[in-house]
Amino acid sequence: MDNIGIGSVKPDLSGYSAKTYIRLIFFSAFGIFAFFINFPLPSYQISIAAWQFGNVDATSTMLVSHLTRFVRAALWTGNFKAMPAILWILGVYCLADLFFVRFNSFWRSSGVATTFSVLKIFGFVLLTVTAIEFYFGYYPPFFSWYFTGVEMISGESISFFVMDRILIMVFITIPLSAAFLPFLTGYGLVDLVGVIARRFMRPIFKLPGRAAVIAVSALLASFVVGHIGASNEYKTGRMNKRESIIVGTSFTSASIGFLLVLAMNANLMHIWNIYLWSSFAILLLVTLISVRIYPLNKISNSYCEGVTPIPENVYTEHITRHAVKEAFDTATSAEKFGKSICKIMKDCMGVLGTCATGTTFFAGVGIVLYAFTPVLIWLGYAFWPFTSIALSTDEAVIASSGAILSLIDIILPTLLVATGEWSLRIRYMMAVIPVGSIVFLAAWVPCIMATGLPIKFSQIVVIWLIRMVLTIIFAALFAMVLFPAGAV
Repeated sequence: MDNIGIGSVKPDLSGYSAKTYIRLIFFSAFGIFAFFINFPLPSYQISIAAWQFGNVDATSTMLVSHLTRFVRAALWTGNFKAMPAILWILGVYCLADLFFVRFNSFWRSSGVATTFSVLKIFGFVLLTVTAIEFYFGYYPPFFSWYFTGVEMISGESISFFVMDRILIMVFITIPLSAAFLPFLTGYGLVDLVGVIARRFMRPIFKLPGRAAVIAVSALLASFVVGHIGASNEYKTGRMNKRESIIVGTSFTSASIGFLLVLAMNANLMHIWNIYLWSSFAILLLVTLISVRIYPLNKISNSYCEGVTPIPENVYTEHITRHAVKEAFDTATSAEKFGKSICKIMKDCMGVLGTCATGTTFFAGVGIVLYAFTPVLIWLGYAFWPFTSIALSTDEAVIASSGAILSLIDIILPTLLVATGEWSLRIRYMMAVIPVGSIVFLAAWVPCIMATGLPIKFSQIVVIWLIRMVLTIIFAALFAMVLFPAGAV
């Protein structure tokens, strides 16, 4: 519940130190620059003695994305391919966490936690075999399925696809996003925007206004930003349980960078703006409905145990001045930057370790199930009544399979329509469905469960199912309005 502010009293903005102004203005401005401002960089390739970076293509994107591409070039695409070893070390950290650091939390808390712990061990085995094969060229014969090219992922091996397309980008993005997140959330910007945005965030999405900054940064940068940001707000008492879960499950979709990949795979770049803005519109429409139905509407409004709640104030007058005052107050009382970074990076290590093993398992096994068994195709038939709204019978079956595939990884549905003759409607739907449904096992689920957000796996499954059905329906309706039947 929000605090009711004294709206009739004009707040005094005097008496704040220069340090407070610097923190609010310059630190927050740098946070905005890091996550929201696109700027171009030309193509480049760096060499440091014998260390040859990979080539980085020219692009215009935000600072965090530029740094992600830089680190990828330094540690993966060049001649110093350290990422498999780094990921394996993180996997070792995950095992140490499982068996020594937090044994009771993983093995004695619940059946779901125990099951996920077992799956992480299997993921670590796959990660170990991947590292051995990459550096020494050997893998046990019974792992040949993991290192053989698969047609549905453009002939790449499952091992390489999981490493190159999923693991590396996620594991570079997580620590970089965490390192810059305090600039965005810790020095008053969230409070400034929150007071102003509350007038539409609360009635529309049942969220405090301060959630707007985290939601937008997640959509622009990475779902990881949303998970870490929502978890941080919950653990500091600035959001309650339901609010943090809504932010963590309803706005942490594919970033614009991923949307570019989806659009290119589905050959939609000629309608990029239509695809981009309609995808966001569908995401918001689905969220508008889902926050009002089970399970999100039944989650309690309790705050993190042992933390003093800091609910958002509600003001009726002098709203802008109150927003500035709250921002000044936060900037004044903010902890030192180094301490804030150490705290968030400590949490980040647990996320990285869990994702290293969990992502490897879910992504690898998911691709195997689709490529070599009919299980996912059979499950996909459950969505056929909804995909057939806008598609022919044959394409509706493919789209239904794509819907299930998006639960494994967001890139996979678009690979079904990357080659061959497909209608514009199915190509559009295969690129939109992963954006609106949000949840996927390859990285999203391990990440949200590792950040400490108070959500159960059963709730995640129900949220995914509801969002999937709603997304397919809205995507089908949008496709029918935007594109004539049979258009390619």
